[in-house]
Amino acid sequence: MTVDMPGPESRLTFGVILTLVLQFAAAFIWAGRAGERLDTVEANLAVTRADHVRLARLETKLEAIGDQLDRIEHRLEDQE
Repeated sequence: MTVDMPGPESRLTFGVILTLVLQFAAAFIWAGRAGERLDTVEANLAVTRADHVRLARLETKLEAIGDQLDRIEHRLEDQE
């Protein structure tokens, strides 16, 4: 005949299980928040990349305009 004696083993098992469940829940919450932060950063980077492309185009156009102005100045100097 075996006797089931309530003791620290059953409480300890319940405590360990409860702790593990809470740890997993916290890990899933943290991972979800980290995913949201990464999505926000990626969205900001996409906007920044678009801005960099636009700035590069503007720089190229400004260089071309500067070259045209130099040619116009040289022609005007040659006419004088």
